[in-house]
Amino acid sequence: MPSALLLGLGLVISFLVAAVTGASSVSVSMAPAIGSNSIGVLRGAFFVGLVGFIGAVVQGAAVTRGVGTRIVSGAVTFEIGTIALVVIGIFVGLGIYLEHSIPVAFSTFGGVAGAGLAAGYRPNLDYWSLTLSSWVLSGVVAVGLAYGMVQLIRRYVPESDRADRTIDKAVLFAGIVFSFIGGGSQVGLAVGPLVGTVREFGFGILPLIAFGGLGITAGAFTKSPVMLQAVGRQYASLGKRTSLAVLLTAIPMVQVIANVLGVPISYNHIIINSIAGCGFAGAGSGVDTRKYAGTLASWVLTLAGSTGVAYALYSAVELV
Repeated sequence: MPSALLLGLGLVISFLVAAVTGASSVSVSMAPAIGSNSIGVLRGAFFVGLVGFIGAVVQGAAVTRGVGTRIVSGAVTFEIGTIALVVIGIFVGLGIYLEHSIPVAFSTFGGVAGAGLAAGYRPNLDYWSLTLSSWVLSGVVAVGLAYGMVQLIRRYVPESDRADRTIDKAVLFAGIVFSFIGGGSQVGLAVGPLVGTVREFGFGILPLIAFGGLGITAGAFTKSPVMLQAVGRQYASLGKRTSLAVLLTAIPMVQVIANVLGVPISYNHIIINSIAGCGFAGAGSGVDTRKYAGTLASWVLTLAGSTGVAYALYSAVELV
């Protein structure tokens, strides 16, 4: 059993990862409402933090258990979990430095997998198959579903001031729902690697999830306004109707994949593919295929790179 000091260190790292997730991934859920001027930036950040925390506590167990118990065949020890959190921090920091989207879900899966394999565990092939198939299929489904959403909105929502006001309200409501779902889907990425450790100390999973929810809230309150302004401008360029199509695509997909199946999923993965589907339908400004292909390649590199780095770090620690 690790000492209380080492547990404290792990929790600090986990809290920081949760805060970054709250500021970046979860806050994206409210960005369409900011872009359509349905809500102000500060109020949007408040809702992200509050609703994200509730979502984490109510729905966060599925992904937390998936990350903490299902990726490799053995218990995720403190050493494995800490290495995974360090790797997540490295890749998130790299993404911030390069100003590029680095999905936390991919680096989390790779971090736990790489450290676990270095510890001599076997991959849990059933969960790996479920996760990888969910990632691949969700990208394809998001493109097709968003394409269909654009066509439905065009056909059944008339062009009028009254309809625009209704869309504004729908975008705001969808953003709040997405924040709730996001809290549940993202908290496990930060605290999942420590499930085995807190169990050694006799704690249940709910206090760990609530702790991660506080990290998400802290990140949303302190750092998400900047992210909301930046991403909100991007959604403003898409238009209100396209933003609604993206949200209506992303909400059920993230809910089913993360909070029902317990698979870590990236907001960016779903949203970028949804925007691409809207672009293929002629909504927004179209699809930059070169940038789109580059983003997909970066996701593959993130998964492979985080797995390799975690494996190397754990092996190096074991030699010391």
